Amino acid sequence: QWYERQKGNWKSSYQGVVRNTLEHYLLPHFGNTLVSEVSLSQVDFFRQTLQEGRKKDGTRKLTNKRINNILWPLIAIISLAAEEHGFKYPFRRYKSLKEEKADSKPLTMEEVRTFLKCCDEQWHDYFLLRFWTGMRSCEVHGLHWEHIDFDHRLIRVRQNYVNGEICDVKTPKSRRDLQMCDTLYAAFKRQWNKRQDNSPFVFPSKTGQGLDTHYISKHVWHPTLKKAGLKPRRAYETRHTAAVLHIAAHENPLFISHKLGHSDTKLLFEVYAPYVANASRQDGNAFNDMMLGGAA
Repeated sequence: QWYERQKGNWKSSYQGVVRNTLEHYLLPHFGNTLVSEVSLSQVDFFRQTLQEGRKKDGTRKLTNKRINNILWPLIAIISLAAEEHGFKYPFRRYKSLKEEKADSKPLTMEEVRTFLKCCDEQWHDYFLLRFWTGMRSCEVHGLHWEHIDFDHRLIRVRQNYVNGEICDVKTPKSRRDLQMCDTLYAAFKRQWNKRQDNSPFVFPSKTGQGLDTHYISKHVWHPTLKKAGLKPRRAYETRHTAAVLHIAAHENPLFISHKLGHSDTKLLFEVYAPYVANASRQDGNAFNDMMLGGAA
């Protein structure tokens, strides 16, 4: 009942995340317990079980952040039920686990060049765009040709493509216009010349729909890393890589934050402070010139 009441407030992709959490974690453990009888000690023991889960290599299956996200629906359900049915809320002393900072592994400039040299021609321009702009995979996958303005050399980020559906961008600041440097302009022209007539997507799948993030990660990103002799890392590192290399190119932090769709420069400085130098240029060409020191 709680899920049905709340799902209208969420994007369809997040609805799937919550539904998966309920079905795979919360209902199997708490499904036969009355909401008024769920105790803090039960939650503590359940959380401890999640923390103790291990993969074959001995590392934890779930991060603290993931565990907090698993428990959030339960806390919300009990909170609402306590208010509406008049029983004492049991989680007043509940505290979320301290979340670890994500271990970022951005590629170096030389590693980006190596990756692009080893990348299949079909995917070269796709990854060029990700490394050059730091766009999220869902933003790249949601690009339609109507969002590519060749006349003004702009990439208009207006939508995401997640789990087979077009949806809104992550935050208001994610809705942005990105300037095309000469390298990206040429890449989009190449894609335009081989576009699928039946698909509005800039980077369509074989069926003409948007690309699947998991497919790209498993069948393109990781095999290319291996071919290039680079250490395994998440495909999301293309975004971190773009941020670090734009800073290394002495681009203006405000320009970089806008490019990434951040609301301000706080995150940029918190995460990438060791790389930040005095920056003043803000047209994107310093980064492009630096990267073109080698063939792309």
